[in-house]
Amino acid sequence: MGKFKKGLFLGGLLGAGMVWMTTTKKGRAMREKLLDHAATVYGQVKEKAMASDAWATMTKNKYVAMVQEAVDKYAVQSGLAESMKNLVVKLVSAQWKNLQQETAKRKKQ
Repeated sequence: MGKFKKGLFLGGLLGAGMVWMTTTKKGRAMREKLLDHAATVYGQVKEKAMASDAWATMTKNKYVAMVQEAVDKYAVQSGLAESMKNLVVKLVSAQWKNLQQETAKRKKQ
């Protein structure tokens, strides 16, 4: 193993260790809250999408707009900060393919 590969491996190992050690309990709790909020919003968006007749022709842009609308309503209800709201939008928007697969499975049944 060359010097570069050793340095890359040890640097990655050291970086992973530092990240693991610096993750605080407060950070973990915040991440759990974020995921809980995202799961709640995803459930709302999924119900709304399933009830919609236009789901078959929905594009990702329309889905993201639906997510943004749902997150805005949820943020007002639960008092989310703007940064938390943006993270929830990113998390739920990333579930586009999963939602497509779930709806395809339900239509087959």
